[in-house]
Amino acid sequence: MMRRLLAGACLAAAAMTVAVGCLSGPGPVTAQGAGARYAVTLTIERGETADIIVERGEADAVVVMATMPQMGHVTPEEAARRLAPGRFRADGDLFTMDGVWEVSVRVSGAAGEEVIPLTVLVTS
Repeated sequence: MMRRLLAGACLAAAAMTVAVGCLSGPGPVTAQGAGARYAVTLTIERGETADIIVERGEADAVVVMATMPQMGHVTPEEAARRLAPGRFRADGDLFTMDGVWEVSVRVSGAAGEEVIPLTVLVTS
């Protein structure tokens, strides 16, 4: 029953935006998205760590922000630290509760700045 509910939540999240990640139990959730300049893969681990891989475009900086519109939650922008070329990590209490979150990944580099919207279902 719970998996059916989570699958329904994933389908609802898919209707909201271009990229969806779903987590049906403990473990990481991954979502991918792309804009005109950059393409990113976001992996969330335990709601605390967000790893961002910039798949297309050369990124100098990445900032992550999340909102949960149904509950009115907004996280402050979190600058991701650069781990290697194209690899970034944002740490902290990024997702304060389980549910569907809209994540904005702002990438900036030589090609300019772009925000990639993603939707993820975070569960403990």
